[in-house]
Amino acid sequence: MPQISVVMSTYNRADMIKQSAESVLGQTYSNFEFIIIDDCSKDNTCQIIEAYKDGRIKLIKNRQRKGCTFNYHVAQNISRGKYIAHIDDDDIWAPDKLEKQINYMLENSQIVLCGTFIETFGENSRPSWVFYIDGEQLDFAMNFYNPICHSSILYNKLFMEHHNINYNVNYLCSQDYEFYKQILLNGGKLANIEDNLVKYRMHSHRLTDIKESQFIQIENADKVKTELLSRFLNEAEIQKVFTLLKDFPFNKYNKENVLEAMNIIKTGALKNGLYNEEKINFVIDDIASDRYTF
Repeated sequence: MPQISVVMSTYNRADMIKQSAESVLGQTYSNFEFIIIDDCSKDNTCQIIEAYKDGRIKLIKNRQRKGCTFNYHVAQNISRGKYIAHIDDDDIWAPDKLEKQINYMLENSQIVLCGTFIETFGENSRPSWVFYIDGEQLDFAMNFYNPICHSSILYNKLFMEHHNINYNVNYLCSQDYEFYKQILLNGGKLANIEDNLVKYRMHSHRLTDIKESQFIQIENADKVKTELLSRFLNEAEIQKVFTLLKDFPFNKYNKENVLEAMNIIKTGALKNGLYNEEKINFVIDDIASDRYTF
């Protein structure tokens, strides 16, 4: 029985999938199954995968396009591993990525999901937005953006089954953000490993960079933020925060407005005993010092 199930959803990635797949198959840690769901590719993506004679690969071919969120949901249900990892079909793992992560998870049993630091590359590459390792800081940051790269995650499947957590098939975009939210709302802890173990490819065909899907992404991300902020803010306060956070953090934003929003979030959270003040001040200081410039 594999310890880890690696999941990849793919569609028309014949030009990139070989690098991604080989970065998985070449891992120093080998006790995994590799579930690849092809979403009706029209190019030779499937033929590239079928050329690998590796018994760890389980290729599933959809008869019609379902979308990556649906595929993630199905993959979790059929996975056999105690832990599940995700890689996008255009990203690349460092050879020791799984080895370092499984060791971390086994040594830190209180962590439900951990990501890693990343290195961005490709078209219009921007600085990494992943720079917190502490669970409370990640929880605090989740109130206003997604601080974990989906291609880097490894998570405990048993926790998901116990709390009936899976990818929400109603989320075409921001499905990873919504998934992490479910973990937090069920008392789970998040973490990042402070090693660049994923090369995150930036290009114009990435779902998050396609203009047609950006509105859906923003709308879904706002739903996630609303649910998280509702833990300690009322509706009027949440609306005020949303107004102040306009364009933050990935577009040009007003820093003074953002800091005002952070103080509203901080006040409400501390009143409800949710965070350690020193740890969240560290995040707020990062905003003040312009670390959030992508």
